[in-house]
Amino acid sequence: MILQDPIQVIVWDCLNNYEYDNAIFLAERLHAEVGSEETAFLLGTCYYRAGRVNEAHHLLQNISLTLPQSRFLLAKCAIELKSYKDAEVILGTNMDIVASEFGEQAPYALQLLAKIYNITERRNKAADAHRKALSLNPFMWKSFSQLCNMGEKVEPHQVFHHSNTDFSFGVSTLVNLVSNSENISFVNSNIPNNTSLNTNVTPNNVSSKTPMTMSTSITPEPHAPVKRMHSVFSGMAPIPFSPSFGMLPMDESPVLYTPTLTDANEQKALPKIVNSLRAQMGQLKDAVFSPAPRCTLGPAPRRSSRLFSNNNSSYSVKENNKSPSRKFVAPKSPSRKSKQRTAKNIKTNPVETNERAKSIETVTPAITPKNSNAVALLNLLKELGEAYKALSFLDCKNAIKLFQEIPTKQLASPWVQTMIARAHYELAQYETAAKVFAEIRKQHPNRTEGMDIYSTCLWHLQREAQLSALAQELVELDRNDSIAWLAAGNCFSLHKERETALKFFKRAVQINPDAAYAHALLGHEYAAAEETDKALASFRTAVSIDPRNYVAWFGIATVYARQERWKASEVHIRRALAIHPHSGVLRCQLGVAQAALGKMDRALATLERAVALDTENPLCRFHRASVLLRAGRPDDAIDDLSHLKNIAPRESLVYYLLGKAYNKIGNPHMALMHFSWATDLDPKGTGGHIKEGFDPSKQEDTPERAT
Repeated sequence: MILQDPIQVIVWDCLNNYEYDNAIFLAERLHAEVGSEETAFLLGTCYYRAGRVNEAHHLLQNISLTLPQSRFLLAKCAIELKSYKDAEVILGTNMDIVASEFGEQAPYALQLLAKIYNITERRNKAADAHRKALSLNPFMWKSFSQLCNMGEKVEPHQVFHHSNTDFSFGVSTLVNLVSNSENISFVNSNIPNNTSLNTNVTPNNVSSKTPMTMSTSITPEPHAPVKRMHSVFSGMAPIPFSPSFGMLPMDESPVLYTPTLTDANEQKALPKIVNSLRAQMGQLKDAVFSPAPRCTLGPAPRRSSRLFSNNNSSYSVKENNKSPSRKFVAPKSPSRKSKQRTAKNIKTNPVETNERAKSIETVTPAITPKNSNAVALLNLLKELGEAYKALSFLDCKNAIKLFQEIPTKQLASPWVQTMIARAHYELAQYETAAKVFAEIRKQHPNRTEGMDIYSTCLWHLQREAQLSALAQELVELDRNDSIAWLAAGNCFSLHKERETALKFFKRAVQINPDAAYAHALLGHEYAAAEETDKALASFRTAVSIDPRNYVAWFGIATVYARQERWKASEVHIRRALAIHPHSGVLRCQLGVAQAALGKMDRALATLERAVALDTENPLCRFHRASVLLRAGRPDDAIDDLSHLKNIAPRESLVYYLLGKAYNKIGNPHMALMHFSWATDLDPKGTGGHIKEGFDPSKQEDTPERAT
């Protein structure tokens, strides 16, 4: 094949090889010479990939855009520059029109639209856009995860579902690997002297019409013999096992078939051409790392229908041409003799003819669930979707169970292990979560996802050395990662260095202003430093970014509790409980607020459930003992406090409450002894409050001391 536009091909080749400076230089020369929308899109793509978003936005903004690819790129630039209104205008607001105008890019355009809606707090529209994207392409995992994070009821078995109808997105993506690959060799084993024809297929030399039909079944027949497998991404090396997806059957010989002139006039050539394409798809190397967009822009037909064209004169070969370097020939209409031979074949072998007819009856490629390994991927996404949905709704025990039931190879992946560790963290099982995170850190030392949660686990476990080492490693790994500064902030918070901790939390927020968890940690640090106004501002920012961030709702409730605004505290803690109903800490805080409002029966019932949810949490038992003491049940309070004395033997407030309980039951000797121990542990009386909560029993101190 003759390349239609060598400069564009060279630019894409530079982009695929990460030579952005060279690509920009050549694209600028091309755009200065031609000045079309296509060359502007090419130059804008170069700018965008090189991180020069402002230049890409300025370039595309100043021309009239008609091609959907150009509009999509301009919208991405506008979103990164936080021009959300302009991006929405560029994409459009009617989702059906967006789906029709952007073609195969429609799911991604809808994701951009959902991002705009979410940032501008139009979350219902954001959910609709994500659902529309999933309906167009069930492999859009990001849309599914976003719906779960938003608290939307989405069923994985309905989203990742393969019906009996034709499924086209999988093959479209697979054919895209062919159209975007750098080097594809068509080797003709039937040419004398084993002459080979090497052809470069680039995004530019793919035309818009096809003179032939093709079948796209990529799996062997049900009763075919078992074949060796090779990876789509790893060339022709045989794989000793049979994964459930990601593999294509490998023929005995990797040499592809290219029809000769004689074969091109026979109907038998068509299945051979199809087989050659199937095998070629398996030979693609690094195609997944070179997602260069097509140069043929605009609402064009499917890529599969543009693989071959009879418009380009370079594709045709005259019948008497004896050149050893033959071009790939589209089959011509058979001659009369050929038609007669075909008719004979129909009479003698109708089964073979029917199979041929089935293989060429459609131009549009389609993968059906029965013959596609995409079904295996959908089944895996369905399993992962069920587990992720449970985790998103904080049904953590069920989430852990579902994650552990997935295939072993997927279970060992760092993402799945991170989700399991996060589930243990949400259950306040910090020891188990820390072990899982430590193993992830050992196997993948450069991975930062979830390390902010790991640092919080170490903060709860009071492991100063491990937290300090983690923070230092993360900061050295990437100083522009907000997760690294969150770990550093947790480290200094554990050392009670409030100013330094606040500085690092502010740095994390500065790097990633959309990180709700970073704002929540900053708010808690402000609260610990008694800066309540700034704490409330940080918590409210976190809630505006993510309304389901229960940590921020809990932070607002604790601030109001310290201000003794118990009614407001109860309202906000109920908001947190609506998000995380299985949290013993949240239910404990609700019990404290109810007790302060005089609702003793409700408070005791709430605290009983909190202890049942989290039996190992001493805070729940402490507050239950406090409420029992105020409710006139000192014996029951002594049971809880005695248990706490064994768990936290150096907590002065436990001994203080034990002294009050013994005093109420008429045992002054034990009361004085526990008061003495409390004074020894805290001579200055600074331990009047537990750091995590408020002691309601102190409201009885004034009348008792007056007597």
